[in-house]
Amino acid sequence: SGEELRMEILHNRPDLLSPEGVARALKGFLGRERGLPSYRLSRSGIVVKVDRSVGKVRPFIAAGVVRGVKLTERVLVSLMQTQEKLHEFLGRRRKGSIGVYDLDKVEPPFTYTTVGPEELSFVPLDFRESLTPSQILNLHPKGREYGWILEGKERYPILLDCRGRVLSLPPIINSEETRVTEATTNLFIDVTGEKEELVHLGLVLMMTSLAERGFDLQTVRIQYPNRKLETPSLKPRRFELEEDRVREVLGLDLKAGRIAGILRRMRYGVEVKGRRLVVLAPPFRADLLHPVDLLEDVAIGYGYDRIPPRVKGVNTVGKKAKVERLSDLVRSVMVGLGFTEVMTYTLTNPKMNFEMMRTKGEAVEVGNPISEEFTILRTWLLPSLLAVLRSNKKHPLPQRIFEVGNVVLLDEGTETGAREVRRLGACVIGKGAGWNLIKAVAEALLREFGILPEIKPLDHPSFLEGRAAEFFWKGKR
Repeated sequence: SGEELRMEILHNRPDLLSPEGVARALKGFLGRERGLPSYRLSRSGIVVKVDRSVGKVRPFIAAGVVRGVKLTERVLVSLMQTQEKLHEFLGRRRKGSIGVYDLDKVEPPFTYTTVGPEELSFVPLDFRESLTPSQILNLHPKGREYGWILEGKERYPILLDCRGRVLSLPPIINSEETRVTEATTNLFIDVTGEKEELVHLGLVLMMTSLAERGFDLQTVRIQYPNRKLETPSLKPRRFELEEDRVREVLGLDLKAGRIAGILRRMRYGVEVKGRRLVVLAPPFRADLLHPVDLLEDVAIGYGYDRIPPRVKGVNTVGKKAKVERLSDLVRSVMVGLGFTEVMTYTLTNPKMNFEMMRTKGEAVEVGNPISEEFTILRTWLLPSLLAVLRSNKKHPLPQRIFEVGNVVLLDEGTETGAREVRRLGACVIGKGAGWNLIKAVAEALLREFGILPEIKPLDHPSFLEGRAAEFFWKGKR
């Protein structure tokens, strides 16, 4: 028809990163297909044996087979684009990586193991000469881009067939011998990574997208040293939703049957039991964490534009939280003492937070960091303040800076395993800066709040001996 459809694909919906996934969603939304997608899944009989040595390098693998594929140039390009987009979803640091191979060019069973940097050689994708793993990291474009992942490793992960032929050096590059072409009719797909749940999800996303083209899916047995499993698992997840919950959250007076119809358009399987709905979610819906997530799809399926806006009939008066009021008072005192406030990132890295401060410890890690500079949440303010002074070396001395900000500490007693704590940090650089000055500042601040602390010497690796102390008040540090 010549019409163009533009869609915004959010990162929480990786199932829409492929043309097949978009088509699957649209067919439901437009009423062409309803309910839970059904996929033919049989056992291939193929086994991947996982060697114990990969546990220290890249411990998890999932694999599957797709048979009867018909790959035109356009489909092949789409397949490669989907693979790259899913790489971004699984982790910019390739914490999960996908390999796609021509199954008929290799011979199972396969072995997922490790090799030394110079132990074997193979022809990597888009190359003509055979290279060792070490040479690939130095000479191949993908090796130079992602080689840092294997930096410092004594052995590298490798996927081999029963004749010792290399399928891939994950997560870097596939073998040229297993290249997928338009003549390929059967695919072997693997996903390797550091997190098992991401590995399995990546395989499900890849294979269900191909299934939308009518190709046949088969499982592969993964044989770990201590367990066995068949992948992929396409078992739907079960949720329950109450009719009243839709009314409470969305303000829509919809009966259970109407809600079921909307959810079927959104590609769920639904069974109505009175005013309760049993909902089966497809395995590729990685964004569903709680039944409340179903309500978002009810709203989308019903139409946000059809939901009348309504002002809540509750009057409230906002006010600052106690910690914010106290923080403002501390800021006022510090400014009065001649300090300038700075604001730094809560995100940092282990080198800055621990190593450069000559300390050790644990911190909350960022699951999918976009930069090596920001991989953890800080546990104290001093490293951030020192970084500010380092960046301002060209400015005249003295410099007096402070920050009132949050740090994040691990705490197994909380629901999330961590808690935020509001802290004050201050630094002075210049003539006269030393223990006596910073002690006087701390005492002046505490006096403003009626606190007369007891001061005790502190032995801390970040400070010279005799230059650190801890304050106690009413027996508390």
